[in-house]
Amino acid sequence: MPAPPAFVERLRALCAIDTPTGELAGLRRAAALLAGWSREAGAQVEVFETDVGPHLSATIRGTGTGRTVLLGHLDTVFPAGTAHERPLRIAGDRALAPGAADMKGGLLVALHALERLARVPAAVHGEVMLHVVPDEEARLTPPHTLERLRGASACITLECGRENGAVVSARKAGTWLTISARGRAAHAGAAPERGRSALRALAAEALRIERELGGARAGMTCVVTEFAGGEGKNIVPAGARATLDLRAASAADLAWAMEQVSAFARHDGVELSASDDAGFPAMERDAALVERTLATLRLLGQPALEAVAGGVSDGSWTSSIGVPTIDGLGPVGGDDHTDAEWIDLRSVEPRIQAVRLLCSPDPVPGTRPDSTCLDSRP
Repeated sequence: MPAPPAFVERLRALCAIDTPTGELAGLRRAAALLAGWSREAGAQVEVFETDVGPHLSATIRGTGTGRTVLLGHLDTVFPAGTAHERPLRIAGDRALAPGAADMKGGLLVALHALERLARVPAAVHGEVMLHVVPDEEARLTPPHTLERLRGASACITLECGRENGAVVSARKAGTWLTISARGRAAHAGAAPERGRSALRALAAEALRIERELGGARAGMTCVVTEFAGGEGKNIVPAGARATLDLRAASAADLAWAMEQVSAFARHDGVELSASDDAGFPAMERDAALVERTLATLRLLGQPALEAVAGGVSDGSWTSSIGVPTIDGLGPVGGDDHTDAEWIDLRSVEPRIQAVRLLCSPDPVPGTRPDSTCLDSRP
């Protein structure tokens, strides 16, 4: 099933703007595009600035009750200049561009679903709000606007679908910890015995932490992702720092793992410490919403599959405040955060239809997909 032409045009425009976390000018330009398209669709739009960039809400209302949030983020992991170096490219059924999967394609799925709902103002859906944040990729704290989402009937998060078409029904809790070591410098050639190597102590602890925590509990992963230190090529290193990526199936397991990280052995003359960044909570599986989502995908002739993700998203935060949450309703895609990032254009139309149906009351078995609401713009 081909993607709507307007979707591809919009994806090209959105991916042509660099939006790394903290790049306020690019984030504002991209938010302005989304705001304009949302207003054209008939949504009530609010863009409000924070010190991390613009947040956007685009809301429509039907005749029903309840409130559905379509949640996503504008920021990407790619530095300024990437959009110019790698503009959108179509290769067969795939669209490749920085941020296409994570998650500008998902934002546009939500926008197109919102447009179709707005075309029938007397429809039985309740309030539907597209809510876009500017800083998901680099944040370990709740989104600035989380309280605005409290009390919603459901949250549909538009991160990309898994490569096999699965949606994300649950996510692990996760955090990034900074481990620091402070020793004593000395001349590495003339008097190495006077020094106390922070690098050596930290290396020993990094190996211990990975060995002890990786797989220690079901679903737990532990990876040292950054390691640096030293003051010069002929100096016993007095300082060192490492970053630890830690994921766990539950908040309790994550808290336990953080305690184990800090159980440092004694290293003569070296002090070690670990940050206590609690990170993202787990996204709990909501059985009713998951089953409704899978039934909707089956209705559309799509794979009715679910997956538990190791990565985190802002759906973890909505789940933590009691909002039933499902994720991975963006286009099927993969190779996020790499120069090969892609989405499958054949998955776009079914995802738009699925999101539209999930914003309304439960679809009646046998209901036909909405073929009358396909985008007609060239």
